[in-house]
Amino acid sequence: MGSRYYTLLTAYITSSLGNWLYRLALPLLVLKLTGSALSTGAVYAIEYIPFLLLSLPGGVFADRFDRRRMLVLGDLTAAVIATGLALVVSAGSHALWPIYLTAFLLACVEPVYHPAFQSFLPEIVPAGRLGPANSWMQSGDNIMSMIGPAAAGGLVMFLGYETTIYVNAATFIVSAGAILLIRHTPAGNERQPQRKATFGQDIRVALSYVFRRNRVLAAGSLMFTGTNFAIWLIQANFLFYLTTYRHLSPRVIGVVLAAQGVGAVLGAAVAGRLVQRFPPGRILIATTALAGLGTLLLIPLRSPLAIGVVWGLLYALGSINPVAWFTLRQKIVPRELLGRVVATTRMLAFASIPVSALLAGALESAFHDMYLIIAAGAVLRLAIAGLAYLSPLRTPVDGVVEAGSAGAGPAAGPAGAEQAS
Repeated sequence: MGSRYYTLLTAYITSSLGNWLYRLALPLLVLKLTGSALSTGAVYAIEYIPFLLLSLPGGVFADRFDRRRMLVLGDLTAAVIATGLALVVSAGSHALWPIYLTAFLLACVEPVYHPAFQSFLPEIVPAGRLGPANSWMQSGDNIMSMIGPAAAGGLVMFLGYETTIYVNAATFIVSAGAILLIRHTPAGNERQPQRKATFGQDIRVALSYVFRRNRVLAAGSLMFTGTNFAIWLIQANFLFYLTTYRHLSPRVIGVVLAAQGVGAVLGAAVAGRLVQRFPPGRILIATTALAGLGTLLLIPLRSPLAIGVVWGLLYALGSINPVAWFTLRQKIVPRELLGRVVATTRMLAFASIPVSALLAGALESAFHDMYLIIAAGAVLRLAIAGLAYLSPLRTPVDGVVEAGSAGAGPAAGPAGAEQAS
């Protein structure tokens, strides 16, 4: 895949570590200052808002401007924001508003950064290697999801909050430096003549492309919206389930949850080979159906080991999906639309999560029956897999003109298969 890809992978892993550092350090800092679960939870709520507000504008930016420069600017912006908070903490301030403001501003970088990153990857990786390239990226992200919280906790414990936040800022600087080293060949969005469209027009073009001109994208986007809803019916209550229903100690719960990281890494490791051998749309359908069946196994299981194994399997299947989805989307979407399409499909995928999480809590409070909620989530995933099987996702991607090729138009043919997140 070449040195440019491995340099980008290094930047991605470093930046991902930085994200995990602040995602743990900021809530811990609020908890230390206030002792309030509500104040601490507010950090997570604040971090979610930018995904709803900035995803579509972020996609427009990715299609209008140089994506490499956007990535560098995003990392440097995050470094400046984190450094500012570190200086405030070093000054001994106990005010909460700088922490909340920092959490919000750092979260604002992600929905702008992600579409540029996903659109930049096809510019430096050959189309035939996109599957393995996305697989390695997903593996790195999953490994950081295991290492990041432990690293953040260790840094806070031994070096303090201000040093942890300074290290956080340094990770973004390293990532920006690595991306600057990548030799950049002008890509599709840079070869286009200067467009006069407004932001609103750019967003409408992306929405029209997803929902009216590419049935594969529409089917994949709706599939991810539905599966995220089904997943979070269970995910939002899983710790409650392990504690209240299974009466597991925090130590045992930690072991069970560690299985999800192992499963995610293993799933991402095999995803690249699967994408090279099978149509991505069929991979999505199969993994969704298997995840539905696997979820049903949680109902009769009582052993922590068995629950951990199944939970890890579910995360393995869930880790395969983004690799297949990213690869297919990068192949069939025209380069000049890719940033906006990434942003649109990702926003749709995330939109159902807060609704499902709130509903999950309400259902448990009303019925006090987690087994019923688990069954509902499992059946919903199976139903979504069945509907996806009847959609254009089942059709192999071979007949689709690849993005960026001479014949690529604004609408990929109906023979395509795709995914969204």
